[in-house]
Amino acid sequence: MLQNGKLFVNIYLNSLTAQVQLLAKVGGIKMINTVIIRGLFEFVQQLILVAIAKDLPIKLVVATQADEAPRYQALITASLTCRQFALDAQLKPDYSQADSLIIGNLVPLAADGDASGDLKATLPLFRSFVNDAMGAGFNGKIVLAGSNDAVLSVLAAKFSGIDHSKVIGVGTLPQSRLLEQLLRQQLSVGPADVRAFVVGTAAAHLISWSRSYIGPSPVMTYLANQDISFGMDEMTAATDQIDDATMITNQTLSVLALVQILNAFYAQTPFIGTVTNIQASGDDDQLVGLSSPVLISANGLKRMADMVLSDEEQKEYAEIAGQVREELARVTAGELDEDAKAQ
Repeated sequence: MLQNGKLFVNIYLNSLTAQVQLLAKVGGIKMINTVIIRGLFEFVQQLILVAIAKDLPIKLVVATQADEAPRYQALITASLTCRQFALDAQLKPDYSQADSLIIGNLVPLAADGDASGDLKATLPLFRSFVNDAMGAGFNGKIVLAGSNDAVLSVLAAKFSGIDHSKVIGVGTLPQSRLLEQLLRQQLSVGPADVRAFVVGTAAAHLISWSRSYIGPSPVMTYLANQDISFGMDEMTAATDQIDDATMITNQTLSVLALVQILNAFYAQTPFIGTVTNIQASGDDDQLVGLSSPVLISANGLKRMADMVLSDEEQKEYAEIAGQVREELARVTAGELDEDAKAQ
């Protein structure tokens, strides 16, 4: 009798599970996607606080070390107030169940802004983390939210074998978002009235004024309009703010851009933005990571059309691509390996 009872329960549970899965497929139940993140505590903490406030529809699992796990306990408790967002910290997450993997800075950035030094310190940890995730069955999207994502995006695709459309870097999205807001405030227009693009890399970028629009017209056409308070001084001020060196280390701006990407993945809010994507450069079509406008959606990223810049902008963009190529060449040559001798 007891065995028959257990059999009945098992059959019932299996049937119930099948019904839940079927309902999820047709939209009856919204399944929460698992996102695993690895990064420095301060950055991860900021993301968690925003995720709790916005109740993001994800389960965020922090891949943490044993000594760091207690630091997340208060945040895990706070996340219990959310209807959709869930949080956990695990020493060995189940990567096979994750839809996305977020990799922030794995080491503190050098105070002197030495990007090559940061990359050298990051590479062994980055390789190990990506290899561990892939070895454990990960097959989702990789989001690079730290410095050097132009180089690391190419390496992530190489190490993992994941399709390039599923490797995304935050890139210059924070700068583009800020530039658009500066222009909205200056011209007193609505959220949908401005499209501005900062392309290249977070450290070496350019504002594509030729392809930035306010309403139906390019930004440049407003310089000659005497009826509005927007001129070369305002454009220069906006450029100076975007070019400020502290933009690269502004974690809050990066977190807000990352949240927009996560919403595109999991809240059905796709958008076109300047994220780092893998693209061919030069006469030999060598792959580099550069920020340019692409569509970000639940499937990853998609290039809708080739980016068309002015001749001067295209020349500068090619120079930035050359810098990324040089850094990748140094990685390939082993110059940034930990045991490489100082030159």
